[in-house]
Amino acid sequence: MIDLTYWEKIKGEKVLSGLPKPQMSDAVASGVGGLLIISVLYLLHGEFELLPSFIIPFGASAVLVFAAPWAPFSQPRNVILGHLLAALVGVAIYSVFPLTSWLALALANGLAIFLMVLFKAVHPPAGATPLLPVLTGISDFTWIMAPVLTGSIIIVMIGVLYNNLIKKRRYPVFWY
Repeated sequence: MIDLTYWEKIKGEKVLSGLPKPQMSDAVASGVGGLLIISVLYLLHGEFELLPSFIIPFGASAVLVFAAPWAPFSQPRNVILGHLLAALVGVAIYSVFPLTSWLALALANGLAIFLMVLFKAVHPPAGATPLLPVLTGISDFTWIMAPVLTGSIIIVMIGVLYNNLIKKRRYPVFWY
């Protein structure tokens, strides 16, 4: 491994010219996947009120599952367990610190990241999940099951069904 100085690390590398150009079909397939999942989650949650299954971080989860289905952060374990751990942390932190403060927000985010790394379930959109209970006053632990767990499972299920219909895609790359 090359021993770089602090300032050399910050400069980064020049790789823009080496990145492959996305195909229009990939962009369309990714966009349609995002449209599909947010539509399903909203209809189940808001329009028909059948199943609480929608939180804002799921929009970012859709980006990963449908635009980068091969990425480690997009895999089912990461999507489901990442959001689940983060939701648990958020509700627990709000239960201990019932007033929103910088400390409660920082602890919720930091602890959620710690647990995601520890359990090999890093899912970047789940970094926003623990902030929701702290910011909105969610203290009911059933929130972890619905909308968080149910919505995460729906994202993965639709990701599996949709991505595998497309010849050049495979999802998941691994389950656990």
